[in-house]
Amino acid sequence: MEFPVDVLVSGRHEDLESSAQSYMNKLLYSNPDNTQCLTLPNTRKIRISPANVGFVPLYGANLKHKVLALFAPEDQFTAVALFLADQWYAVEDILRTSNTAREGLVKVRSVGERIVLYVLNRIIYRTAEMGSNEVPFLCHGEEVFAKILWKNGEAVGFYSVKSKGSLCNSFVSQCYLLPVMDSIFVRKDHRGNGHGLQMLEDFVDSFKDDELGLKYPLTPAMQKVCRQYLRTYPADVDLLWEVEGVGGPYQKVKVASKLGSMTLQCKQFKWVLKPFLFFCLHLAVEISALPISTRTRSSERRQKKRPREEPEESAVENRPEKINRSLKTPHI
Repeated sequence: MEFPVDVLVSGRHEDLESSAQSYMNKLLYSNPDNTQCLTLPNTRKIRISPANVGFVPLYGANLKHKVLALFAPEDQFTAVALFLADQWYAVEDILRTSNTAREGLVKVRSVGERIVLYVLNRIIYRTAEMGSNEVPFLCHGEEVFAKILWKNGEAVGFYSVKSKGSLCNSFVSQCYLLPVMDSIFVRKDHRGNGHGLQMLEDFVDSFKDDELGLKYPLTPAMQKVCRQYLRTYPADVDLLWEVEGVGGPYQKVKVASKLGSMTLQCKQFKWVLKPFLFFCLHLAVEISALPISTRTRSSERRQKKRPREEPEESAVENRPEKINRSLKTPHI
């Protein structure tokens, strides 16, 4: 089976839109009692009707080129399929290829590859796999430099670069002063396999400038990748920069310096934390050395005797009566 990226090698945007417009016109005048359904890879069937079909811009704010999308009834903002090469393809199938030579990082050139990049960024990452503390990437432009990571016949990631001299979206009249990697993504099921480092190495190999930028702010995952890179290539300590805006003198920070300062702050925190932990440990030892009484309030109450009332002694002694010796007794 051939997939869109294999079919649309030499296709044009105009051909896709013309085909989609013809299909849409037929759909508008089709019999509503005889609607078609698309079966997704998870066997779910989605009804195809004018109510859940519409054109979406392929390049974000640039409305010049659009594709026809099919939406699930419960979510009118996330496409489940696109109409490409005169037929519907589920999102999962758009990310596949039958070309075994398409493996590793492949530069985006054809319309089919641009659509794969759109699906990875706009549908997979933004609606399904973006972290709660992450900022979504903007839609990629038509001419942006990008590479897709293919693995075993499936697109599993991408990275894109704002080339030196290209216009900056935030500053309409200013251009980037150095190449800046402005997006990088690896699907969740394929993380932890070194693909982030693989992409960073490829970025360095693709641009021969003395300074290369990484878009601000660096995510924790990207910081980890940069640490791995600098440990592997310590001579590139002056190569990577965290860039805001176009990368002017006050808009960039050396990545190695930033990671070093973060490590220093972590060590300083440990220096403060270590004496505190030692104090807590010492206090715990002292407390454990104190004698512990097994006598409780309840046991004391049980052992305590009720005081008995002792009889009071009489203050007056019982003296024997005195004998009156003045009395004479008669002689017998």
